[in-house]
Amino acid sequence: MTPNTRFPRLAEAAVDTLLASVHGNAIAMINCARTLLRENDQQERARAVCREALALAPTNAEAQALARPILSEGIGSWYFTMVLDTYRHELYARALRRVLANGGVVLDIGAGTGVFAMLAVQAGASHVVACERDPEVARAASEIIARNGFADRITLLPIDSRELNLGRDLPEPADVLLWDNLANNFLGAGCAATLADAKARLLKPGAPVLPGRAELLVAPVTNLEAAQHCMGIVDGLDMTPFNALRSTDFTLSCDKFTLRSEPVTLFDFDVTGPEPIRPDRSSAAVSLTAGQVDGIAQWLRFHLADDIAYDTLGEEVRAFGAQYHVVDSFEAAENQQVRLHGAHDTIDTWFWIEP
Repeated sequence: MTPNTRFPRLAEAAVDTLLASVHGNAIAMINCARTLLRENDQQERARAVCREALALAPTNAEAQALARPILSEGIGSWYFTMVLDTYRHELYARALRRVLANGGVVLDIGAGTGVFAMLAVQAGASHVVACERDPEVARAASEIIARNGFADRITLLPIDSRELNLGRDLPEPADVLLWDNLANNFLGAGCAATLADAKARLLKPGAPVLPGRAELLVAPVTNLEAAQHCMGIVDGLDMTPFNALRSTDFTLSCDKFTLRSEPVTLFDFDVTGPEPIRPDRSSAAVSLTAGQVDGIAQWLRFHLADDIAYDTLGEEVRAFGAQYHVVDSFEAAENQQVRLHGAHDTIDTWFWIEP
């Protein structure tokens, strides 16, 4: 069986039979994981087969090369940039030391690499119950936690926090909620439903939430790399109709665009109160500086305490960028007035400009 072999979707019994027929042959097992289990949308089973195969042949370089893409499938590159953002860690550690001055149990939702759970223990938490729904990420985080000597004070569960059983997984409601947001628009990681559930079931009344608030800021911008994201005249040929198919939003680092107005806060999400996040709309007038406007930059400011905020557009920030939303390009005059509009449901955001 070659690595490029393709199979139609197979019944579960057929998958079991095929795996049984190659059991013990590491390369064949991993090829089955690649071709059969992925076709059947069984990512976690494919990962399990790969781990079993590697245990059979731990020094087989070909097996490692075949298995690595399956084991890392769906693991975002943001984990590697976020863990290097020591400025962000410093702010979270300061906020955690304040709310954990007298100890307490922390519920960590979206544990990722486990770094914030470990920071919470260092800040004074008596115990941390951490949830990470991706089993492969949870497995790596558990190893990190054990390697750094925190296994006796951090319980890492490979589940979505909404599946967490109060009494079994979490002995009693937590004293502090620590959660990490991986969405540049705040909502895209499903935080609305997750936080509503945690506040309703898993926290003591009045438990601090870190972060407890997030501002969503926007500004019109000039994309300094616009030519890479649209088509014009190429070799004398008009390619512009294809621009209708270009991505409407993507991430840009702060050195890739120029702001054309002062930032404004369109939405201010307070997640400490009893009210859930609901769909909303907002707008704000801004005064432009002269130059081309071809998009709206959107970023976040997380409030960890009254005097501790993490702005995702800061120069020292490595974990996030700004989300760039395409608009029809126009040349702005100095002090030209326009109105920025935004709307959101519980997952998505969208933005536009009107004169």
